[in-house]
Amino acid sequence: MHVAMERAPMARVWAVSARALGLAMLWFGAMRAFPFEAAALGKSLAGAGLPALAAQAHWLSPASGALEGAIGATLLIAPAGRWRRDAAFAAMLFWAAGLLGLLSPAAWIHEPPYGGFPVIGSGQTLLKHLGIAGLALGVFAHERGCARGRERALWTLWAGQLLVLVWIGLMKFTLVEAEGVAGLMRSSPLFSWLYGPLGVQGASDLIGLIELLTAALIAAWPWRPQVARWGLFAAVFTYLLTNTFLLSLPGWQPGYGFPFVGGTGQFLLKDGLLLLGAVALLRAGAADRRSGSGRAAAAA
Repeated sequence: MHVAMERAPMARVWAVSARALGLAMLWFGAMRAFPFEAAALGKSLAGAGLPALAAQAHWLSPASGALEGAIGATLLIAPAGRWRRDAAFAAMLFWAAGLLGLLSPAAWIHEPPYGGFPVIGSGQTLLKHLGIAGLALGVFAHERGCARGRERALWTLWAGQLLVLVWIGLMKFTLVEAEGVAGLMRSSPLFSWLYGPLGVQGASDLIGLIELLTAALIAAWPWRPQVARWGLFAAVFTYLLTNTFLLSLPGWQPGYGFPFVGGTGQFLLKDGLLLLGAVALLRAGAADRRSGSGRAAAAA
């Protein structure tokens, strides 16, 4: 699928994406110097069967945070050009490396009746890294002026949307996920009413069905972008709604408060980057339809 990505709307998408990636990485990176992030890293490394590294979390966490923050600051303040391009490439590697966490047993749920893959636990936040890495790839390819790279970025963004919506959507039909998501939804005035008529599992099933229907529409993007756009609109709406949970639950780190984001808050804020990925796919699909119409008119 060849997309007219040189148009001004796409350039704006990549420019905004660079700033959003930069802000998120600077924000998350700055917190890694604090004890609560070092403790979380140590727990993750211990769960991955790496006790020696877990014991070094007190310096590994701020060191990784310094790297993440440096990449983020560059993306946030650098003008278009070499610095932004190189920072976007580093961001792509950083987020893609996070996917390796899915190899850890700690990413999966093992308590009966579940036995690991495909029932995912803390690894749900890592599933979002594919789409975020695709966003960084798009910024890098745009700054480099590489049409093939931009096309690959769009394919990665598409795959990232499907990975999150399908996997987490299917998880909604499990009891463990239904109980987990209830902690978010019951505190929200936008969703709490669902638990009266539907109950814990029924409310989760409904959300899962909506996510799977959204994914089914997005799946058509490479061939029918005019169909997929409805799924992408639904995805944008979904990501906006999930971020409202930050206003209705303690998404901020206990004992610190704003702007220190806890684990659940970071999980939700990553949806803002997936939202930009959905917008990039929408813009690319619109550009493709316009260029197709222009070619048809020229042929006539």
